[in-house]
This record gives sequence, structure tokens and C-alpha cells, in this order.
Amino acid sequence: MSVSIITACKNRRRALFVSLASWIQLDQVSEIIVTDWNSDQPIDDLTRLSKKIKVIRVNNEPYFNQPQPLNLAASLVKTEYIMKLDCDHVLNPYFNFFEMNDVKDDYFISGCNSVDQNSMDAYFLYPIWGLLYVKTEAFKHIGGYNENMGKYYAVEDDELSMRLMSYGLKPKFMDVQKFSVLHLPHTDKDRVQNFESFESISQLLNENKKDLPEHKRYTYMTQLCKNKNHKEHPSVTKMIDLFTECSETGELSVKSLEYLVGIECYSEPIYKWNLRQLNDQVYEAVKL
Repeated sequence: MSVSIITACKNRRRALFVSLASWIQLDQVSEIIVTDWNSDQPIDDLTRLSKKIKVIRVNNEPYFNQPQPLNLAASLVKTEYIMKLDCDHVLNPYFNFFEMNDVKDDYFISGCNSVDQNSMDAYFLYPIWGLLYVKTEAFKHIGGYNENMGKYYAVEDDELSMRLMSYGLKPKFMDVQKFSVLHLPHTDKDRVQNFESFESISQLLNENKKDLPEHKRYTYMTQLCKNKNHKEHPSVTKMIDLFTECSETGELSVKSLEYLVGIECYSEPIYKWNLRQLNDQVYEAVKL
């Protein structure tokens, strides 16, 4: 069994350092591919942590994105399985994720879970929503992440899960209470500040919500981003219902399968890249 972890990073160097130290310890992880999306301080030197780590540096990208850098990282994957983690996700060395979470050919695992985000658990469990563990063949067959998304924070993982189900895979809940994956807590400002939508939403709040305290302001911005993505991709609102149904019965109902037939499973990547290898572990990518 061999797994490639992919992630995207923009100015999250300290969190990524902690996460990488946990990822490299698991024998099932053959390689880790990080797309450095124009971080102010390049992260090439983090490859010294392990030969498993590869970094793809992308310059001249003022805003963070998720689909584009993740698909770029995935283009190098040659292992049987692919795992997407955020750069602030930690794999717990005491509870091996891969020993606890098996993926058969017709299943995939997502970080989607029912942890109460208002409880204490939310600080280190709820935000693992973006985790994905799936056969590489299936990931590439559906075109990876939807590159039409990315202007706003969140939901690109929900949308990809819907397409994986449309492709014919069944979702499998992971037991988050077994703590095989943890999230490094951070503020809502850290969630949204690097996205293209940040300035326009901030201006909107200046006009309509001037009295919001700073922490509530960024929480509000986070929810606005999610709402915008849900409005543009209404099918994702049904995703958690399908996950729950499959978890409870082991199968999707005929009605659910009929619904999924109407969803196009393939998303054509928009961007092409000129990828240049600088050394064994470092690459540079330029959009064509």
C-alpha cells in the first residue's frame, strides 16, 4: 500500500512544519507533495525534514485558492492512493489513520462529519472537513477539484465528494472521536484573509455591519463565503444527507442514486502548467 499526501499552502509555514512532522512518520505515506502558492517566505527548505517531501513553488498568485494548487500537486502523484490534507491537519502518531480507515475500491473517506462545531470538540475535530482519502485512479478520473471554485473559502471538498458519489463511489464516515486526525485551531480571520473574496466581503461588512467585533466579523465573513458557494453549487447541500444515509444503511437508496445520475462527475481542469524540476524535491510551476 502506498499513499501520496497533497496539500496547498500560502503563508501557513509554521502550521505546515508541525503537520509535516506528523505525516512523514507513517510508513504508508510514500510521498508528500506541497504546492507553495506564492507564500511570502518560500518553504523549499522544509524538504530537509524528509526525502518524502516535494515542494512545487508557484509565484505571482496574489490570492489563495484550493482547487488549482491541489490539482497541480496531484499531477505528480503516481501512488495507488491519494490523501488530501490541509496544511494544519495533524496525523496522530498514536492512532495510525491508515490502519483505522480502510478504503475499498468502491468507497472513499472524507473528513465530513457530524461533530458539533459549537462544542469544544470543534476546535480540533470539526475543521478536518476537507480531508479526502481515495484511490488515485478515481480522483483523476473525475478531474480532481473543480477549478471554477476557489474565489471563496470552503465547499470545494463538498462538491468533489458529490462528484465521487456520482462516479459510483460510496462515502465512508471516519470515526473522528478516535482522533487519528486532528486540526490545529486558528481564527476565522486565518480562514478567509488570503482569498480573492476577502476584500469585497470586507467592504460589504464595512457598509452594513460596522459594529461587529473583530472575531465575529471574520466568523460572519466565513459564513458568507460558504453561503455563496452553496448558492452557486446547490447540489452540495444534499451531500451530508447522502453521507448519513450511506453510513446508516451501507448503501444509497434508488432515489439517491437517481439524483446522482444528474450530476456530472467530471470537472475539466482549467489551467495547464509548465512544471520545471529544480532538484530531487523542489519544482517550479508557471501557468501556461
